Amino acid sequence: MIMCTTGCAGGDGVSPPSEEYPTSQYAAWPNGPATDPAYFPIAVWVQTPANAQRYQQIGVNLFIGLWRGPTEQQLADLSAAGMRVICNQNEAGLAHVNDPIIAGWMHDDEPDNAQAIPGEQGYGPAVDPALLQADYDRMKAADPTRPVWLNLGQGVANEEWVGIGGPRENYPRYVETTDIVSFDVYPVSGIRKSDGERYLWYVAKGVDSLRHWSTKGQPVWNVIETTRINSERGPTPA
Repeated sequence: MIMCTTGCAGGDGVSPPSEEYPTSQYAAWPNGPATDPAYFPIAVWVQTPANAQRYQQIGVNLFIGLWRGPTEQQLADLSAAGMRVICNQNEAGLAHVNDPIIAGWMHDDEPDNAQAIPGEQGYGPAVDPALLQADYDRMKAADPTRPVWLNLGQGVANEEWVGIGGPRENYPRYVETTDIVSFDVYPVSGIRKSDGERYLWYVAKGVDSLRHWSTKGQPVWNVIETTRINSERGPTPA
């Protein structure tokens, strides 16, 4: 799965005039993503840092998420390859608060989905946006020099998704709890439709929704479907 930037917007979903904004969407964060106007983040999700150099060879310039990390070894592997990362703000991460390899901090993935109940079968409600706001405040207090990134689930675009864990009215509240907002939807392999290839427009719909819900002009990113994931069907270059 590849992450890509799709733009930023004001609350009305229309990009403001460029003279009202910094040259880069990321200029507000001294230790955040690159501020070169030519920078376009292309990332992989929860991959092995030891493979970072191989990913660089195909154009990847960012890691997002580290399995049970970050750990010292993961950060060392990324540093050796010069591959920046957005990761959880744990003890190891904060020990590297002055390390340029970390480009940002992240919330846990897909808080808008119904959440697995620890130690039990079944699912409970989505994460309360108020809890995310508290996490955001904690992360920003510990390090205001980097953005916080949030990835939401396919309910952003797919209103029929049975896995949504709360009311749709929660989405603007989720968007308020982050500096960079993202979502994932996998039309071919992940929306439980036999003709999912006819729903590729869900990607654009989700981007429009996030732009509309944004009141702070946050950059909007999207997780692009590139494999079949857990399905028998998957996207192709065609």
